[in-house]
Amino acid sequence: MQAEVLIAYVSRSGSTEDVAEAMGLAMEEADVKVNVKPMENVESIADETSVVIGTALYAGHFPREFRRFVERFRRELGNMHPRIFVLGPTENEPKQFAAAEEQARKELSKYPWVRAADVRVVGGSFDPKRLKLPFPFNLAMKLPGNPMRKAPVSDIRDWDFIRRWAGAIA
Repeated sequence: MQAEVLIAYVSRSGSTEDVAEAMGLAMEEADVKVNVKPMENVESIADETSVVIGTALYAGHFPREFRRFVERFRRELGNMHPRIFVLGPTENEPKQFAAAEEQARKELSKYPWVRAADVRVVGGSFDPKRLKLPFPFNLAMKLPGNPMRKAPVSDIRDWDFIRRWAGAIA
């Protein structure tokens, strides 16, 4: 029987989705059946499926879609050891990566039934024009004095590392 992997992600600006899709392609190249979906579109998780969860840290927290997903699939996730990738820093600074990893582990500790086989913090990207923020944050972004509107565009995702890690999972 061919291995099957579900890559479930939440993405507000497309950055986490891009990583999930790249991982899916790398796994398909390793002859693994992969299903890449936004968390909100996952209807079920079969017992024999391996799961990779992708999210980002937003102001130090996982988005509500992550919480809803891990709570909805509490039984299934409690019976496996998913791999988790977290998009974090948008500047290539070791201190920022360490802080993001610490914060990601703190966030994961809120869900003790999610016993991850591996947690990887990968560099993220930031482009204020691509952000899809929920209310009221979307209104705050439109304010002329909002400093995030002036934040520089960055993308420090390490595609070689992402593909190698996906290949190792496969």
